[in-house]
Amino acid sequence: MSRVVLVTGGNRGIGLACAKAFAAAGHKVAITHRSAAPTDAGDLLCVQCDVTDTEQVEAAFTEIEEKLGPVEVLVSNAGMTIDKLVLRMTDEDFSDVIDANLVGGFRAARRAVPKMMRARWGRIIFIGSVVGSVGQAG
Repeated sequence: MSRVVLVTGGNRGIGLACAKAFAAAGHKVAITHRSAAPTDAGDLLCVQCDVTDTEQVEAAFTEIEEKLGPVEVLVSNAGMTIDKLVLRMTDEDFSDVIDANLVGGFRAARRAVPKMMRARWGRIIFIGSVVGSVGQAG
C-alpha cells in the first residue's frame, strides 16, 4: 500500500536518502528544504519550509496535502548545527539550534498528528545526531 511520506530536511544527506528509499518502495514522498531543493530529487515533491517558522510548517503541510494527500508518515529530520565551544556559544546560537532540531520536530508532529488520528494510522520517526549519544568536545 502506498503512503504519503514527508521528510523534513530532505534535501541532502540522511534525509534525502530516506526520501529516495521511501519513493523506491512506491510511496508518494514530499521533502522540505530551507535552502535549495536537491538537483536529483526525481519524483519527490520539494517544498520550501523553515521548520523554525510555524506558518511555514502550516503552509508546507497544506501544499503537500493538496498535491499528495494527508501525511501518513513523518520523518522529522530537519536540523542544524552551530559547532562551537560552550564558552563561545551565544544564547542566540543555542536557541537557534534547539528551535530547529527540537522544536521544529514538534511543530511538524503537531501538524501531522490530527489527520493521523482521524485516519487511525500514522507513523512519526525522529532522526537525531550521533553526537547526542557519543558527545563532542566543547
